[in-house]
Amino acid sequence: MLRSTMTVLAKSSAELSSESVRSLYDKLCVRMKEIGHVHGISGILQWDQEVMMPAKAAESRAEQLSVLAGLSHELDTSPILGSILQELEDRQKAQDLSSELNAYELANIRLSRKFYKEETVYPLELVKAAAALQSKASHAWVEARKESNYAKFAPYLQDQIDLLRKKVRYCMEAGLCEETRKINEKARISLGLKDGEECYKGYYQALLDKYEPGFKEERLQVLFGDLKTNLVPLIAKITEKNFQHDNSAIKGDFDVQKQTEYSHRLSKDIGFDTDCGRLDVSTHPFTGGAHPTDVRMTTRYTINDLQEGITGTIHETGHSLYEQGRSKEYRDLPVSQALSLGIHESQSLLWERMVGLGKPFWTHALPLLKETFPTVERIQNVTLEQFYNAFNRVEPGFIRIEADEVTYPLHVVLRYEIEKALVEGDITVAEVPALWNAKMKEYLGKDVKEDRLGCLQDTHWAFGLIGYFPTYTLGSIYAVQIYSAAKEAIPNLEDHLAKGEFHVLKEWLNENIHKQGSLRESGDELITALTGKPLDASLYVKYLTDKYTKIYDL
Repeated sequence: MLRSTMTVLAKSSAELSSESVRSLYDKLCVRMKEIGHVHGISGILQWDQEVMMPAKAAESRAEQLSVLAGLSHELDTSPILGSILQELEDRQKAQDLSSELNAYELANIRLSRKFYKEETVYPLELVKAAAALQSKASHAWVEARKESNYAKFAPYLQDQIDLLRKKVRYCMEAGLCEETRKINEKARISLGLKDGEECYKGYYQALLDKYEPGFKEERLQVLFGDLKTNLVPLIAKITEKNFQHDNSAIKGDFDVQKQTEYSHRLSKDIGFDTDCGRLDVSTHPFTGGAHPTDVRMTTRYTINDLQEGITGTIHETGHSLYEQGRSKEYRDLPVSQALSLGIHESQSLLWERMVGLGKPFWTHALPLLKETFPTVERIQNVTLEQFYNAFNRVEPGFIRIEADEVTYPLHVVLRYEIEKALVEGDITVAEVPALWNAKMKEYLGKDVKEDRLGCLQDTHWAFGLIGYFPTYTLGSIYAVQIYSAAKEAIPNLEDHLAKGEFHVLKEWLNENIHKQGSLRESGDELITALTGKPLDASLYVKYLTDKYTKIYDL
């Protein structure tokens, strides 16, 4: 079998060497589109699991996803795909291909090569095990959260940690995680470890790079340290005022069906195309789906809190606009995909916070809200200024997705510190609840009494999404910088928003962020091209300080 396979590959390679660059590129596109479609099927199954799947179907869905992961892995690691990429790589070493392929096409080759190398690192058994674990762990998380019982989820979290460590080791052995290897090697020397002795230092860098390519974890430590230094005192100043804006207008009994109608209207006003997507409800809001023409967005509503459903919907609409706005010409290829999760999050946060928490937006949206709830006196009587202040209250709480924009980064810092310590072996899975609760007390002054409000509130760890959380706050920083650039580029932007002319901003983002996809190699490169400087946290701190100094008269 081995001999015959080698013969086939040799013939394939010989045939490929006689083909033109354009022909090779076209063959690559056919295979990468096929891979994208199979991954899209998996995305729909995962969406269904979160939104519509019967509870007793969890085991069969885990088996389905495992089989699909195996089939997907075969496509991802196809020898002929490897041969095409190798031939293109050889051509690039021998000649400049920019005269035959444009920048987007060259980026497709680069991204496909990176994707192939990463996928061929893992054995099929590990890929299938990861898919099955993801399904089982997410179901266990739902059950554990209902009972507020972390112990029910802990074994699955341990399995995810073990699996992620295996993945990092495979990458290191294949030479794909050079930064991680350097950190790990330095730590091993420092600790005096011998060959064979376990050391997971630096592993978090490999996981972070999966979601935010090119971003150094060392830089993240400094950035998050600076945020704690600046935001903890700002929160303290607000708390010490011993004053809070009245938010009674958005609290109380709000019919969920009317909330749903209003949120759907806002989403469509902003630009969500319902012919290319759906808006449903799930335990944890998210945006997924299979394709820019099939974007699945979910949110959730609380009967006694109007803000949660509105901001959640606007947030996920921002994600969905990115997905629907991807390049039509290259939408089935790697270059059309989001550059990083930080950039993706910048789009949801830009709409949720820069727009959705601003006065111009509510100049348009508040009258619509009054139309939706004509018999709710507190809504009918509230002024724009009162509503703006109510929506921008700073009030430390337990739940990340309900947090205001000043306290939100500390929720992310907490998760980052815990998951990094978990992966790198500084704490055990059993220690998570106690450490979580201690950090909540230290950073936000909150006493966590049950796991549901603490370490069980997010679904990310159940899906093995470790290294993901930092991108939320990186997204906040990107969002401020991008919105500042938009205001410079679009005369009277906020006047347009006040009139409900959201297409003006959406179209600018389509051109400058969404259609750019993964043409650039990092978020810093994209932001530098757009704004003239790399990611700058000081702009974010200034934005928060200036805005809330005015709101709370500090």
